[in-house]
Amino acid sequence: MSLHYGYLQGTFGMPYGGYCVRPPRLGDIMLSAENEHLRMFCVLGRFSQVTEWLEDNNLMVSNQCTVHDTFTHDLIVEVYSRASFLERLFMGQDGIDVQLVIRIARTWDRRKDENSQFNPMLKAIVPSGITLPEIRDVLRRVVPGVVLDTTNNKDLLNVVLSRITTRCSAMGPNPDDHLERGGRLSLTPPSPGRGGLLPAYDVSAEPPPEYSCDPGPHQTSG
Repeated sequence: MSLHYGYLQGTFGMPYGGYCVRPPRLGDIMLSAENEHLRMFCVLGRFSQVTEWLEDNNLMVSNQCTVHDTFTHDLIVEVYSRASFLERLFMGQDGIDVQLVIRIARTWDRRKDENSQFNPMLKAIVPSGITLPEIRDVLRRVVPGVVLDTTNNKDLLNVVLSRITTRCSAMGPNPDDHLERGGRLSLTPPSPGRGGLLPAYDVSAEPPPEYSCDPGPHQTSG
């Protein structure tokens, strides 16, 4: 399987399946509960390819502040695979095809649902502001079938807090001015020196503008 990455779409709210919508350019990944197209980010490929991609892209993954009570400020990292037990045994974890999903944590994600038929191969809870290489390091410590909660790691939290503070300072006194009214990400590329991510596309509740009825200067009415 060739490697694909982008925002996860077409899952009907489930954190697996669907397809990737790759952004025109990749910057720090900002997930948003208010925008259904920016709620989850995924990487598809062999497990070894996915972890190498994480290592090679030193980008921050953050959770835009949300008003939804069901979401938290933490992130969930999950690895899904359709590989059978025998395939995992003979090919090893690095050789099987996987789907890595990074999504906004919900309030019940710290509880393991034993009755769920969609259990990820690997699952970890990480703080918002973590980088992709740090996510790779976390995955190395995850035991299959056990949820690893890293939000109690004070060293990691101190690093994340320092990083967020530094990047917010670099973005200027108003780091949210690249957001449109309603919390949507603007499609306008950020100015040089400012952070931000150009999403794959935006969603608007407003209808598109009407077509102009003006015949123009080169046309005459009958």
